[in-house]
Amino acid sequence: MIAAAVVLLSAIAVHLAMQTEDLHQLGRLSAIVLAGTVALLFGSHLAQNESILLPLRSHLPQLGFWELFLVRTGGLVFGSALPVAGGVAVRLAYLRRRGLTYADFGHATVLSNVLALVAAACVALPATAALWTVTGAPPGTALGLVAAVLACGAGALAALRVLPRLAHHPRLARWLPSGGDAAVSRPVIHRVFWVCVLRHVTSFLAFGWLYAALSESPGGFLAGGLVYALTTPVRMIHLTPGNVGVNEWAVAVAGRALAFDLTTGLLVGGVFRMASLVAQGLGVLVGWALSGFRPPSAPSA
Repeated sequence: MIAAAVVLLSAIAVHLAMQTEDLHQLGRLSAIVLAGTVALLFGSHLAQNESILLPLRSHLPQLGFWELFLVRTGGLVFGSALPVAGGVAVRLAYLRRRGLTYADFGHATVLSNVLALVAAACVALPATAALWTVTGAPPGTALGLVAAVLACGAGALAALRVLPRLAHHPRLARWLPSGGDAAVSRPVIHRVFWVCVLRHVTSFLAFGWLYAALSESPGGFLAGGLVYALTTPVRMIHLTPGNVGVNEWAVAVAGRALAFDLTTGLLVGGVFRMASLVAQGLGVLVGWALSGFRPPSAPSA
């Protein structure tokens, strides 16, 4: 995993070294753009935390918003060492101490991730229509990526409906709830979906703002935001520590499909990552200040 990250980062460094004249684009990022991006991503982080919290509270009502935010942040740090499942492992270990079962954790996690994919598809579709209206038909490759995101959302939603049946398999029963155990009220599902939409819309705005500032091209805002929506599935699977290099190249390739150059995509991906880390850090400071969070002691036997 680390070797892959090194290779991807080296490729970015080589590409930027060969395109030094294009690095002047960074000078177009004003303090207002950077501060606005951080503010939007702060809102996106809060919405993401809420989308994970809502289904968990169906099983663990006393779980606090900032409590979960801080635990998830710790998971992100640990996940840098164990990219595939490090963050999930930290969250699971903590919530198990709070009394959550493996099955309830598995269902809540799958539900929030599936609805996040569906919400991303719902954001991508009108963004594509708006871009088509403003700049004309997007390239066929871009339309193919939109179709792929829509297919991911539809497939994930279909898989969610099958989960209760899979729970009867002896090897999966521990992790998947069956029957009534899987029941999360329809209002909760609707709230999770709309919070996921809010999360993606704020990130869409941040991405579009960065692309518009760096590229200064017609339709740059809509196309840039669409790049975010198209790369959402990639962001959900961590292949390297922090998905370093993976997200940046995914953004560059998706942006290339929408007529941006690779350099602009790599720069947007890098700035977006830095702004997201700053926003996450602000969330940690606010969380510690507001929650007075302390890790719970182990439950007595």
